Amino acid sequence: MRTRILTVILASLTLAHAAAAAAAGASPPDGAARERLADFFARTKGMTRVIPASAVWESLQAKADRYVVVDVRPVEDYAKGHVPGAINLPLDVLFRPESLAKLPSRDRTLVLVCQSGHTESMALGGLAALGYQPWVMRFGMIGWNAETTVKAGSPLQDGDVVRGVGGPVER
Repeated sequence: MRTRILTVILASLTLAHAAAAAAAGASPPDGAARERLADFFARTKGMTRVIPASAVWESLQAKADRYVVVDVRPVEDYAKGHVPGAINLPLDVLFRPESLAKLPSRDRTLVLVCQSGHTESMALGGLAALGYQPWVMRFGMIGWNAETTVKAGSPLQDGDVVRGVGGPVER
């Protein structure tokens, strides 16, 4: 199953990279993105690099500036509340040249955030293909907020309450 997911991600990223390059007026990828992505997954053994919300919270409290938080949710969701200091680059525009220009240098630690962790994991592969060494915040904003009601399964089921770190939310 993991191999199939990685294959789908790799194929999607190759297409996304080609589209971004074409939009920037560059020639099609020469395989460098595929090599960077393969190297990234070899180093990480195919595992998603995860940082708990508590580590991001502790860094903010200590004013340590360890992480650059990139929120890949839509603008409307970001406006409802986000990790303080997070840069909003929604996934649908993240790989456009003007958005990539807003990212810090590749030596800074990027922590990707979405609502649940799914979208940030998709962004991770694309950024890894571009040479970044990104991490994802475990459970996204669900892991950040004090409480989130999550519905899984049938719409008739009651939602489960998930407790996060209760970090501050900037609006």
